[in-house]
Amino acid sequence: MDWRERLAAYAAGQLHGADRIEIANVRGMPAGASNDTVGLDLRVSCDGFTFDVPLVLRPERPDGILAPYDVEQQYRVMRALGCTPVPVPAVFWYEPDPSVIGAPFFLMERVSGETLPLFWYAPSVRLRAAARQLAAIHSIDWRAAGLEFLLPTPSVTSPLESALGAWRLRAERLRISRAPLLITLGEWLKANEPADARMALLHGDPNPGNYLFQGDQVAAVVDWEVAAIGDPRSDLGFYSALHTVFGGVPGPDGRTLLSDAYQEVTGVPLRDLEFYEATGLYRMAVVMAGWAGRFTGMASGYTMDAIARRLSVLLGPRWNF
Repeated sequence: MDWRERLAAYAAGQLHGADRIEIANVRGMPAGASNDTVGLDLRVSCDGFTFDVPLVLRPERPDGILAPYDVEQQYRVMRALGCTPVPVPAVFWYEPDPSVIGAPFFLMERVSGETLPLFWYAPSVRLRAAARQLAAIHSIDWRAAGLEFLLPTPSVTSPLESALGAWRLRAERLRISRAPLLITLGEWLKANEPADARMALLHGDPNPGNYLFQGDQVAAVVDWEVAAIGDPRSDLGFYSALHTVFGGVPGPDGRTLLSDAYQEVTGVPLRDLEFYEATGLYRMAVVMAGWAGRFTGMASGYTMDAIARRLSVLLGPRWNF
């Protein structure tokens, strides 16, 4: 029995009224560098009728650039958000037992929509829609939604420590936690966290590819694997850090088209964006170490140098590395 047959048998156990269930139209789906994402149809036969239910399968990877992975956490985040105004695909079943398909997994609704490349290159209606949706994510009452499990510890009070907690663990797992850049940057960030920092739900990676658009509207926000609790500007800072590492043109003082649109739709001035790009660069250093380690077994010195140079531009004489 291959994994399709085992998954069909599993689904039959969840849908007791079905006469027959098959897995059909299996195909890989466009995804980021980290995710395993499989599109499939659950073909259900019942009382003489047969219909296909379009689903997405998210199995848990054993390793990769963002290891350790936790599909249960992704499932719990999306399930919690299903009761909020944030548009996310409906999630159906989480299964921790790897014997079904070879890894823990969950199944979710397959939403039709268009994804975009990694960067915004000009102001647009879609950019404003994405910024408006990101602001909505940040405004969710995350405690009322039952998202406290995203805190690294129940007693954490610093938005910075909350947002970076999982990244410090990844750095330790990759054996780069004692890298001079990460030590110095981590200490600097801790000593200079803005006084107005607050706790909010973070998507974690709000690049254009993580929105599904139907026309000019956001149909769904996807890829919640690095969701966290931290200051909303951390999301904007990570997007800014992507520009440094992946070839976009970094903006002045940590600003990007996304942060400009976010400020416009919220009407709230954004301060200290250079600090939050620096937090994003801490995360990107860990991401790139994981990426390089996946292929070569060592972190990219070139990337670390690019990050250090950008920090010097952002933080000037306040930064000493």
